[in-house]
Amino acid sequence: MAIGCLVAHAAGAAPRASIDAPFEITADVIRYDDEQELYVAERHVRVVQADRSLKARWVAFSTATRIGVAEGDVDLVDGPDRLQADFMVFDIDSLQGMLFQGEFDSGSEGFRVRAREMIRTGRDTFRVRKGVFSTCRCEPGKRLPWQIRSSRADVEVGGYGTVRNSTFEVLGVPVLWIPWAFFPVKSERETGLLLPEFAFGGRGGPNFGLPFFWAAHPQVNLTLTPRYFTQRGYKQDAELEYVFGERSEGRLFVAGLRDRQEAPGDSYDENRWAVLWDHDHWLPGDLRWHTDLNLVSDNLYSDDFLEMNQFRAFRFIESTTNVARSFGSSGGYGAMIGARYADDAQGPTFRDRDEYILQRFAEARGDVQPGTLPRPLGLDLRVDSELVYFGWLRGPISERLTMEDPGTPLLTSFRRVDDGRFFDIGFDGRLIGGTTGGQGDGIYQPGEPLDEQGTRLLLHPRLARPFHLGRVVEVVPEVGWQQALYQSNRHDFSERGLLTGRLEMRGRLERDFAFGDGGRALRHVIEPRLGWALVSHRRQRSNPMFVPRGSIEQLRLRTLSLENVTRNPSDRTESANQIVFALGQRFFSRSHAGAVPRLRADVVTAIDWDFAESEGLGNLVLESRLFPIGPLSSRLRGVFDPESALVEAGEAELELQLPSPFAWLRHATLASRYRYLRRAPQFFESFRGETGQPRNGDAVLNQIDVTSRVELAARIRLSYSTVYSINAGKFLRNRGGVEYASKCRCWGIGVFVQQELRQGWGGGLELRFLGLGDDSTNLFDTGFGAGVNL
Repeated sequence: MAIGCLVAHAAGAAPRASIDAPFEITADVIRYDDEQELYVAERHVRVVQADRSLKARWVAFSTATRIGVAEGDVDLVDGPDRLQADFMVFDIDSLQGMLFQGEFDSGSEGFRVRAREMIRTGRDTFRVRKGVFSTCRCEPGKRLPWQIRSSRADVEVGGYGTVRNSTFEVLGVPVLWIPWAFFPVKSERETGLLLPEFAFGGRGGPNFGLPFFWAAHPQVNLTLTPRYFTQRGYKQDAELEYVFGERSEGRLFVAGLRDRQEAPGDSYDENRWAVLWDHDHWLPGDLRWHTDLNLVSDNLYSDDFLEMNQFRAFRFIESTTNVARSFGSSGGYGAMIGARYADDAQGPTFRDRDEYILQRFAEARGDVQPGTLPRPLGLDLRVDSELVYFGWLRGPISERLTMEDPGTPLLTSFRRVDDGRFFDIGFDGRLIGGTTGGQGDGIYQPGEPLDEQGTRLLLHPRLARPFHLGRVVEVVPEVGWQQALYQSNRHDFSERGLLTGRLEMRGRLERDFAFGDGGRALRHVIEPRLGWALVSHRRQRSNPMFVPRGSIEQLRLRTLSLENVTRNPSDRTESANQIVFALGQRFFSRSHAGAVPRLRADVVTAIDWDFAESEGLGNLVLESRLFPIGPLSSRLRGVFDPESALVEAGEAELELQLPSPFAWLRHATLASRYRYLRRAPQFFESFRGETGQPRNGDAVLNQIDVTSRVELAARIRLSYSTVYSINAGKFLRNRGGVEYASKCRCWGIGVFVQQELRQGWGGGLELRFLGLGDDSTNLFDTGFGAGVNL
């Protein structure tokens, strides 16, 4: 039996999305009482309204009060959400109401809620008493791996759940009492406490954090996390996230503490802090302001705290801010003003060299890209321009030495060379308040302090006239003049002008090779290239040295792109008269007639001669890539010096997606990378607490990296990675791990072991609860967790 009717809401009631939609009732038996205006339906009752439906064994509702009652295996489906209960009282217009011994399911990746009493106060809001929350979907009758048991809770689907007087249980055992907290039911925002954070091990010892999330504004999030380290004391973290306008956004992170744990060195400061600010702001007139600020109190902060862990291997932590704009229909004109700050992070103690590093306190750039301006007579104008003010935080070192500044390291025993422009104190340039061996060769080495500040204007206009020889060869001749103007504290004015020239001749030949009758084909493209670069000779020793020559020669990059030769911004630019012959080859394949050819591999070989150095034949360069062909992809690059018959640099990468012949083997990847550099300068390395002798000369980089990952049946992942130094005959790093996700995909556990050359052996254990506020299906990648590191 079925009854269809039109639902009308009471006058003055707030309109709802589906109130006016008709509903239909079907049941084995339906009775109507005229005096009480009451419908009663029995056995196999089903109420359908738009995308909502209600099933039960017995349902009664009044057309006068608009209130209904359902009993026996009540099942309410509202879009993706599902509620089940033994007994329910509901509003027939909205299907909102109260459930007893109820259960709510927010979808396959969301929370499941069971409660003694559940009141549906809105389409997506519930009030819960004596409830249990979990993302686990185990078989009926099985104990849940984890759950949150709460005496009172408010839940908003797509938002957060507020729990009071709650316990976090693992396998039915309470492990944490939570007086009041918020947890994500999906991904929307709501103010409240988040799940506590625990960490064990590390230099600071075990620590505990309790994040508080404040949805301060629809466009602003603020998370305050007080932390306590057993060995360091109290630490406060604050993270601000914001968006504004159509494209502008930013993130500000600030942390600080008074550290109780002493660090190596005699200049220990207990006040430690960090500031990270990433701000991207689109201003009126298409101006774009971007700031990337990374500041720390000391060199060891990135070793001790996770928020700066990404900078552990950095020699300098750079901060930048600039306002830029591009012009023209293609954006070929560009202008920028800004500043840079480099925080020296190379010291092994709290004492560093920040105040002796020459900084770019102010800079401005203006560029004109090829093809932007009108081209009279086919001439193409290209312009680079840069104005930079270089300075120190506390002024020139030599001035402080003259003033007998007690804070200046003992540099008086080292001579200033190159017309007094830097201190020749040694290769690593460490300033630790005492004498060092030093290289003392009169040649600038990376790390040696510069002793001159001032302004440099660099202008480099260039004219090019592209044309073609027939239909095969493209020719691009270019001539330019690089002019540098200087004003410094040691010289009122100086200048340097260099003539630059470049010629590129490039051709293209191609041929198709057909295979079979199905249209399969291979296309071979050959691109021969002849290049020439010229930089005139000019004595530069009397000029300031704000931008020293690079310590590592980028031979491959300079040979394959001669613009790196003619546009060198260094203040000590060597003359060049270089010719390069290169041959590029590309291979395309087509699976059938009409298909788009796919690039499968490319190979570039090149050789150069630099007549300015009177050394004749230069280097042989190789650059090649093999794009994924079945399970294999690779890259090979290198530089070979035929004069000395030595390989200067080399790199080889190989990645293999292993086939899976077994059902239990879901995915397997093996990747390896080999790197070689014959001359790698040794810098002032940052090893915690290590203040040994300076490192002079070059080292040989000769190492191989191997990474492997195996996923078994979507629930187990094995991983291993290693870095081995062939030259030293030692493993620099080893790390292996096993991760397991439960069958119901609501929890996971991971175990890892690692070894590092200087830190020794260690390991860790992590238990992670999956599905909390995320909808990722990747194994073990998201969620909340706690762990132990050894």
